Amino acid sequence: MTIANPKEKQTRMKSTNFFKSRFFLIQLGIALLITITIVWITLSGLKWYTHHGEKLTVPNLYGTSLEDSAKTIDEENLRFTVYDSIYNPKYEPGTVLDQRPVAGAIVKRNRNLFLTVNAHKPEQVRFPNLVDNSFRQAYELLITNGFKIGRLKYEKSQFFNLVLYPKYKGDSIGAGSMIDKGATIDLVLGRGNTFGVLAPNLMGKINSQAKEKIIMSNLNVGKIQFDETIKNQIDSMQAKVFKQYPAYNENRKIRPGNNIDLWLTKDTLKLQQADSLLQQRLGKLLY
Repeated sequence: MTIANPKEKQTRMKSTNFFKSRFFLIQLGIALLITITIVWITLSGLKWYTHHGEKLTVPNLYGTSLEDSAKTIDEENLRFTVYDSIYNPKYEPGTVLDQRPVAGAIVKRNRNLFLTVNAHKPEQVRFPNLVDNSFRQAYELLITNGFKIGRLKYEKSQFFNLVLYPKYKGDSIGAGSMIDKGATIDLVLGRGNTFGVLAPNLMGKINSQAKEKIIMSNLNVGKIQFDETIKNQIDSMQAKVFKQYPAYNENRKIRPGNNIDLWLTKDTLKLQQADSLLQQRLGKLLY
């Protein structure tokens, strides 16, 4: 049997007594308190830095001057960057024409808003080569370079939808010409041997969606009429198609380049009734 060394026994007793002593317990408590405080400060700092749980509503800056927009953005504890500029003669230079995120979006403090403002004068861009491209290729080139699609005209040609030549302000325009960005370009396309195209179903589409679908269906936008629910420009942007002529009909084709007239409203009941009538008419055609 091993006999414990008296000095070792005394050392162990001192260690045990130290861990039970008031001094140790006080030091342990202080260390725990310091640790808890550091963790709390760290979490609070992160919460402040990331603005956790803080929500701000993006203000509506459309149509306001850049100077007024900057003041509003600063008051709302947000930031901004002028992302792009386009020219619209209807507005004063420096007017905000678009914003991202959109008005009403929920963001955190110091979120950066990207603004598109009205330029002082049109930007000049070099016109791309569209001749002998397909209509879809020409469409992509025009949109990518900042142009708008105007009227489509079809002339005799062996190939359907082949670009024969583009027109700007009534005259043909060649590749490399410098013209205003945002200009409207008409296209003269080949008729080919097509017997006609289908009028697209535009029911419930907003104005911009309907126009794009008409153009992509090889047709032209005709008359656009708004009913009594449309009071201002914003209403006209939100209005939806409740009637079109020629009407959508899977069994009837119309000549490429023909017009499609539109009637738009914000009246949800009128839209529901129009959609119901369309479904009934299509059902009769199927059966």
